[in-house]
Amino acid sequence: MTKINAYRRLDGRVGIRNYILAISMVSCSNTVTERIAHATGTIPVVHEQGCTEFEHDHERTKLALISAGRNPNVGGVLLVGLGCEQTNMEEIRSTIAETGKPVETVLIQREGGSPQAEKRGVEHIRRIKAMVEAERRVPCSVGDLVVGVQCGGSDWTTALSANPVIGVMTDLVIANGGSVLMSEVAGFPGSEHIVAARAATRDVGLRVLDMISELREEYHSTYGQRIEEVNPTPGNKAGGITTLVEKSMGNIKKMGTSPVQGVLKLGEPVPHPGLWIIDNRAQGPDPFNLTGLAMEGAVVTAFSSGRGSPVGNAVMPTLKLTGNPETFEKLASITDFNAGTVIQGCSIPETGAALYAFLLEVANGRETKSEINGNFEYIIPRETARGTHGRCPLSS
Repeated sequence: MTKINAYRRLDGRVGIRNYILAISMVSCSNTVTERIAHATGTIPVVHEQGCTEFEHDHERTKLALISAGRNPNVGGVLLVGLGCEQTNMEEIRSTIAETGKPVETVLIQREGGSPQAEKRGVEHIRRIKAMVEAERRVPCSVGDLVVGVQCGGSDWTTALSANPVIGVMTDLVIANGGSVLMSEVAGFPGSEHIVAARAATRDVGLRVLDMISELREEYHSTYGQRIEEVNPTPGNKAGGITTLVEKSMGNIKKMGTSPVQGVLKLGEPVPHPGLWIIDNRAQGPDPFNLTGLAMEGAVVTAFSSGRGSPVGNAVMPTLKLTGNPETFEKLASITDFNAGTVIQGCSIPETGAALYAFLLEVANGRETKSEINGNFEYIIPRETARGTHGRCPLSS
């Protein structure tokens, strides 16, 4: 199957959802944003940033907010601000509006307070909904898809079943003309030479090696510790993973067998279809990496978790799978796909093809458990100590 029905945006990109977002400009406007979203059945994007930030941190905040609104899964946007924050609402509005989607704004200080701002915001979203609901799915190609791959809460089955199954799905997406994005750079050390050997060119391979070398240096200079001292996590170890090398060998199986086309900074457009690595070095909970993939334009992410994870994302469906059949049975309420059948005797190619078919169902509108359960996290990944990754090219 190479055809899907999706939303083709005016900027030419393709989304598989028609979300409306209420985006807070600063932590001070989070509560109003959440109340507007709750009253209108829309998705809130709230955060703890937006004011009194150093330049490199504020560039990341702007990039994250702009990228949320510009993601092809988003049909319309309401921006909610206080009125005195560092974040320039007009800059955010105009950059998102370049995509052709409706963008409205509300400022709490200008409206006269929270109740008035909430009322105005609800009015704006009702108008946005009328426009967004007129959009219809049209025939599109798998080649239009940008798919993320991610793992978290990993256990011993992640490397043996779930991630190899994702790897088959990755190869099928790319074989049909699509793009696959992988970040999790902090999970590469120990296997970076394998990734580099799979690069499409020598320069790309060297970029991979340099990136991980820089990452190791950053950890040591900033924290005085090696990255291996904090990764794998206690949960990984309880799940049977003993070293970062072991974890990284399972991590890179999500890449399948397709050549790595290049390494992109956050906010840098994907130049052409294929497999790409996103230089998102944030080390933290899984929502950091999910948000990074969404910021880079992914419209869906296949997320494996051996121990189980409920996290989702505010601008893209998260297709949850596990390689552990016991986890699937216990956590079926938050898990979409059982790759644990590999442990029970099914073949990896067969199960990977089934995951690819499931992915296309999600692209055609099937809701994921993260959507059904309302897991719409959007946590802005902070920059590493050097502060050189993920500037805001969209607003320059």
